[in-house]
Amino acid sequence: MVIGFIGAGRTGCTIGKYLSGHTAIAGYYSRTRQSADDAAAFTQSKAFYSLEALIDSCDTVFITTPDRAISEVWECIRHYNLKDKIICHFSGSLSSGIFSGIERTGASCCSVHPMYASSNKYTSYLQFNEACLSIEGQDFAVHKMKEIFGEELHHKVFTINPCDKAKYHAAAVFASNYVTGMLHIAVRLLKECGFEERDALGLVSSVVTGNINSVLERGTVDALTGPIERNDISTVQGHLDVLGDKDICKIYKDIGKVLVSIAEEKNTGTDYAGLKDVLS
Repeated sequence: MVIGFIGAGRTGCTIGKYLSGHTAIAGYYSRTRQSADDAAAFTQSKAFYSLEALIDSCDTVFITTPDRAISEVWECIRHYNLKDKIICHFSGSLSSGIFSGIERTGASCCSVHPMYASSNKYTSYLQFNEACLSIEGQDFAVHKMKEIFGEELHHKVFTINPCDKAKYHAAAVFASNYVTGMLHIAVRLLKECGFEERDALGLVSSVVTGNINSVLERGTVDALTGPIERNDISTVQGHLDVLGDKDICKIYKDIGKVLVSIAEEKNTGTDYAGLKDVLS
């Protein structure tokens, strides 16, 4: 397998660098020459300044652009000779159905999504071996991706229904970006108490890591703790009294209602009606 990358951002560089020790990387095409040059240098591959030249140099094309550009890229490359090639994108929310008319090109397509946050263009590849991946698409392309990521590199690889991609991606966002949003609120509240941001982050670090580890080991129901799980109405009301910001209060209540439903599952004999009233 020889892989060419269209897109030289965080995802492209992370996957390219990670795979460079296991398979041949032809190189990168990007909207800007500098990005292609940088990615090629980073992966010890070649920078391409023509889409057709990149496609001619590989048997597998990884489209690692932002989601909004995938359709545009496909419209650009579908008219080249794609016979017997694999075309793959890495969007979490879009399915392989975006490659409309691919059956007329003789190529095979799929989408691969690593459940992994590539936060740094040049270092995220170091922990990529821990990523789980979800795949869907045409049989040949899916088989080849499972072969390299699952059999050769020993990732956990799951097959997903294309119609579930948006819901799947929403789950990933809740588990990643929305957690960041919750922590941003926590740090903001601590800063209002007089803490510096660095100290606030240090203060919450143990409870964050402890809670995440507990959830991963025991599941969300058994891991739930805190005032809502204890049915501590006065503490919850006290929180709402001091939060002030109506948007943060709404978030607190909305998440609180989810926590009540978890608490009811954990503590089947407890009446949470009073707490529900406070959170309504």
